[in-house]
Amino acid sequence: MTRFFTFLLFICSFSLTAQITITDDDLGAGTYNWTKDNVYILDGNVFLEAGGVLNIEAGTVIKGKAFSSDTNNGATLIITNGATINAEGTATEPIIFTSELDDLSITNDLTALVNQTWGGIVVLGDATVGEDGGFDFIEGIPSTDDRGQYGGNNDSHSSGILKYVSIRHGGSEFSADNEINGLTLGGVGNGTTIDYVEVFANKDDGIEFFGGTVNATHIVAAFVGDDSFDYDESWNGYCQWMFSLQQGDIDDLGDNAVEYDGSEKADGTPKVTGRLYNATLIGSGTGGNNSNSDGIRVKSDGAMQLWNSIITNVDGYAIRVEDTAIDRLAAGESAFANNIIYSYGTYVQDDVQAVLDALAAGSTMKDADPVLYSISYQADGGLDPRPYNNSPALSGAAAHPNEGVDTDYRGAFPNDPDGLWIMGWTALDEYGYLPANPVSASYIHNTNGLGLSTPVPNPAVNETTLNFNLIDNTDVNIYIIDMTGKIMTVHNLGQYTEGEYTTLLNTANLESGNYILALETAQGVVTQKLTKVN
Repeated sequence: MTRFFTFLLFICSFSLTAQITITDDDLGAGTYNWTKDNVYILDGNVFLEAGGVLNIEAGTVIKGKAFSSDTNNGATLIITNGATINAEGTATEPIIFTSELDDLSITNDLTALVNQTWGGIVVLGDATVGEDGGFDFIEGIPSTDDRGQYGGNNDSHSSGILKYVSIRHGGSEFSADNEINGLTLGGVGNGTTIDYVEVFANKDDGIEFFGGTVNATHIVAAFVGDDSFDYDESWNGYCQWMFSLQQGDIDDLGDNAVEYDGSEKADGTPKVTGRLYNATLIGSGTGGNNSNSDGIRVKSDGAMQLWNSIITNVDGYAIRVEDTAIDRLAAGESAFANNIIYSYGTYVQDDVQAVLDALAAGSTMKDADPVLYSISYQADGGLDPRPYNNSPALSGAAAHPNEGVDTDYRGAFPNDPDGLWIMGWTALDEYGYLPANPVSASYIHNTNGLGLSTPVPNPAVNETTLNFNLIDNTDVNIYIIDMTGKIMTVHNLGQYTEGEYTTLLNTANLESGNYILALETAQGVVTQKLTKVN
């Protein structure tokens, strides 16, 4: 009897989460509530009609079909102009949009290179767009279907809220060579909240803005197949705290971190300037397999401003401005203010003098290592894009022009352990790219004042970074010692003068286990603990 009762409890607990299939017929102009005790399966292009309200509870999972019953492509959720989506997750209970193929109980079934397994999310609004007639039809939906129309003159319009939302493994084709973005925002007004939104492993762009005035904060695009963030049709808003990471395993998968276009109207109006603050844009790495990894591209009469940001590890160009976008830059409409650009193939595409002048006028720190904790493209716990203790990104930020939040630091993250805001709710964290316990580098000093920081990352896989602080001129040696006292490696760094320094230690050949790091100088010895994992 007891065994039978236990079996019944098992069956009941297993069936608490029901699967509910949603087709276009299931959403209209009413109010709909999706809750976390169900998994919702999108089948085909699902439109929330004008006047409709979709409320999604924190912790809810929505999955899209790869091949839908009414179309040959993956499922897509479309919030039409006049409809409202309220999808407000939390850092501990994000709302997840992913593929029907994605088993969320395990983390290695779909990798960062798996995409096009469903469509994505489209939100359409009533704000200004730079298109003849003042409106447009979103890509992939026939212009005969009015539900795909966006644009208007209500710049304060609200389409609702997307907060703590992770969008994964999408980008299926609407039509030939026309993939859906992870998140598409067409004519969305600034009454809409876009905050803590991730797009992971999408075939096309991560987030694309087609005009509108919507602002977006804490946005992530990781391992997407085209541009991480794309702006078209005279978008007139700001984004702050942006993080992008491109893959380096496959060529021609991933393009610009930011692509920025102006108006599509014949007269090129409205002449607006979008603003990007506190971005950390990491390419696929120089000399890697992805030769299409680039930084910022401004074209088609676009004008944009980039403030207090970091561009690093791009195989191609860091900055490219072309056609009449150069004229708008020279006229002072575009600007580059207090950014750090490091590790790139080409600094400025074609060495355009107006671009070089603008970067110099904006106090760009060219070839200054931002000294991030660690960059990794693998799910090894080694991705921590915060600036390290002696990073130039920890100071020198410019004050914003009456919008956003002023910061002391440059890039998307402060040094604070609590500042790694991509922890907890993203696929990057769930899949194991981020450290389990991010820490701030803290120093241990001996009685003479010699200081050695905690290694970062720790645990380490292939390498770890150390800071050390010297109080006088001295020779410097660093030892890695196992727990039996055996010296495993010796790093003779040579002669240093007084000051603070950073060094990178190769740990690839160490066995998994615990070690002691010892810094030896004329002022004595100081030690830290290191854990190695494979």
